[in-house]
Amino acid sequence: MQPQHILPGLALALCAGVAALACAWLDSGLLVASGLMLAIAPVALPEDQVEEFKTILGDLRGAWAGLKDLPAAVQSNREDTDRLVQQVTDVRRLLAARSADSAARRAPGLVSDDCARHLAAQFVAQCDKSGKLEALASSGAQRDALVNFARETFNLSTRAALSSSEIPLPSQFGSEIRGLISEFGVVRKRMFPYPIGLGTSRPARIGTRPAFGSIAMSAGFGEKSPTLTFASLESHKIGGIVRLPREIDEQSIVPMGQFLARYGAVEFARAEDTWGFLADGTGTYEAVKGIVQIARDQGRTVSLATTKTKPSDATLDDFRALRRQVNKAALSGRLSAYYLDTTWETRLPAYRTTAEPNVYQRLPDGSATLDGFPVIWTDVLEPYGTAAAADKPIAVFGALSFWWMGEHGHPRIDPSEHVWFANDQLAIRFIEEIDFDYAAGDATAALLTAAS
Repeated sequence: MQPQHILPGLALALCAGVAALACAWLDSGLLVASGLMLAIAPVALPEDQVEEFKTILGDLRGAWAGLKDLPAAVQSNREDTDRLVQQVTDVRRLLAARSADSAARRAPGLVSDDCARHLAAQFVAQCDKSGKLEALASSGAQRDALVNFARETFNLSTRAALSSSEIPLPSQFGSEIRGLISEFGVVRKRMFPYPIGLGTSRPARIGTRPAFGSIAMSAGFGEKSPTLTFASLESHKIGGIVRLPREIDEQSIVPMGQFLARYGAVEFARAEDTWGFLADGTGTYEAVKGIVQIARDQGRTVSLATTKTKPSDATLDDFRALRRQVNKAALSGRLSAYYLDTTWETRLPAYRTTAEPNVYQRLPDGSATLDGFPVIWTDVLEPYGTAAAADKPIAVFGALSFWWMGEHGHPRIDPSEHVWFANDQLAIRFIEEIDFDYAAGDATAALLTAAS
């Protein structure tokens, strides 16, 4: 072999190796094969082929300038794609959250379908845990459908995961039940909420409040020391048991959840209003004192004249005198209101006179005002009537926002198949833990019938 052919041969071999590597990187089987063939070809080639391969090598060198930046471009595109995917994911989550909020918006007097589903599924899960699912449905297919419903509601994959201890009522659904109670009741809506932790909570109670005054130029500021004491809030359980029929159809499970939520909310509201207004400090109310009893203790009551023991004996002046028993600050704005049983709606229009035709107004939305103050209807105070009812509270006036309503946790439900076993019925126990105390003793007053 001539020496002048050795160097071109080495160059061709190098060219073939570069071509093979480039083709392998481009993942082209045909070009890889061609490169390998060049690598094993004889090194002694004619001059025209040598020139041709030189041209190819030059073309590869020119193409390599563009190819060498390709990995960086691919990586940049991949990063841009990842960012775009994350943005799309964030948008989807935002839309899903908005859809969830929209779905969670409940109709008046009801909870959302999601909340009703959870309540019903929780009931099914607890019955399944106790091995008494047959009490819900006699058909095996129906029982399987109920279990699947509960499992899908809780996003569980196995039947064994259905455990009441693992499926508490989510806080957002607890808030829905609270909101539903507020629709049916008064004190939860009007009083100031305060969470009760472990033991006793002690929110502030307003005492003497020194007034601010003028201060001369460069004069010292006089010390103002308001008197502060502390209210006392601790958990007191209230609740009840609701009977359910033995058979529950799969198609009625969500309406059953609505029934449970609505029934529980109505009865919770009734119990809360009874305690909030009428708790008298006796054992019946576990020493809790409500608005009327505190008004008695604080001397902030107006009693009808002697022998005026009937609610119908109350006059407009008696209702107006009630406003003089509260702190003037409670009269500002719309903090204060009259609280009356709904039966008084038939009596208050009679207080209108020619001189005062607007003393009582029934507004188109169903609300009412007396002397310009809102009238809030509640069914726990003494109803209107002409029969004697000595020393009974017929009205409350004041600002309930200066009362604390304490609550520990949120309302809970627990089922049982044992309570009414003889009646072939299931039971749902509703429990909540609440308490009441005042932040300002002069914020509310009560109108009472005469003691005798």
